[in-house]
Amino acid sequence: MVDENTKGRPPRLLRRAVMPLLVGAGCAVVGAQWLQSRQQARIVRHDDALLDGEAHDLTLSWPFAQASTLYNVALRQDFFSQYRLDVHLRSGAVTGRDAIADLRAGRSMAAVAPVLSWLQAYQADADLPARLVMGLQAGTFRLLVRRRLRIAKIENLVGRRIAVLNADMADRLFFSVILRRKGLNPDTAPDWVILPPDQIDDALAAGTVDAVALHDPLAWQLLNNRALDLVELVNSVKGLYAERTNLALGVSTDLLAQTPGAAVALVLALSHAARWLPQHVAEAAALLDDRVEGMDQDTILQMMRHEVLGISPVGNDLKIQIARYVDELKLLGIFPDSLDSAGYARTISADILHHGQRGGHGAG
Repeated sequence: MVDENTKGRPPRLLRRAVMPLLVGAGCAVVGAQWLQSRQQARIVRHDDALLDGEAHDLTLSWPFAQASTLYNVALRQDFFSQYRLDVHLRSGAVTGRDAIADLRAGRSMAAVAPVLSWLQAYQADADLPARLVMGLQAGTFRLLVRRRLRIAKIENLVGRRIAVLNADMADRLFFSVILRRKGLNPDTAPDWVILPPDQIDDALAAGTVDAVALHDPLAWQLLNNRALDLVELVNSVKGLYAERTNLALGVSTDLLAQTPGAAVALVLALSHAARWLPQHVAEAAALLDDRVEGMDQDTILQMMRHEVLGISPVGNDLKIQIARYVDELKLLGIFPDSLDSAGYARTISADILHHGQRGGHGAG
């Protein structure tokens, strides 16, 4: 006969076995929450020690920032305001080279551009008044080819016509390095064709170009345009380059010398936004709704799920990545083989999140 007082309850022995597990699980949850709060508090204390406690206005040159996932997260999730930053976007910059020119001319205090573009700028002007302080996101370079050509290897691009937006853009530099690694001369193996973005799809459809070297979001739109029937031959979202930053934030040496707290606040805001991003992809995609021409929220979300998010190296991690890029540009003859890549990376970067390394020109 079943005791009505025990109906629906597990046997006593089972209860004895389960209760410690439930208590343990509860302790684990509470413990995890306590650990997380301790870690967050430690981050806050560390941040407070780096900051000067002041509010700062800062002019930033960032091409197409309005369509940048990371910029929108930092702005619209209040990471900038958390660090008392009022960030003003400098209008007019279309390429990374434009952004660097803004900083050089004093039109902005900070600029965002591909690391490859920064390195070209430093090579052309050793006195460029800027230091690289953080990486911002992994690259989304994609080399797309017409499916009907049945090109299976990058070596098969010899003699083919590849569309690019600009001869000096990072897209071409990136794939030039890959071609050089395959033993090809990137200046002569393919025929680089410069086209504006609104003409590329027509050129692909007409067969006047065989491939295109671009980055997202335009590359993603072309890849998913069924009428063009393109396949992805090579990209930077997998393999060797997946965890390497593409964009870098550079700040003026005047800002580092006169108002280092503003530079620190900017790096911390973008770093925390980058950490937030991979765990909130759908929310981030919603922030970009109506901000990327020709892409709705669902399409943006699908694109982001095929990208590497949250890459934001600082300090020594950034220097290592810069040095690797320097080594690769040696393959293209942009830097001499004799150059000390690691030493050069230290010269053009600054580790501003460590005490005693915030104000120097080339602090490392």
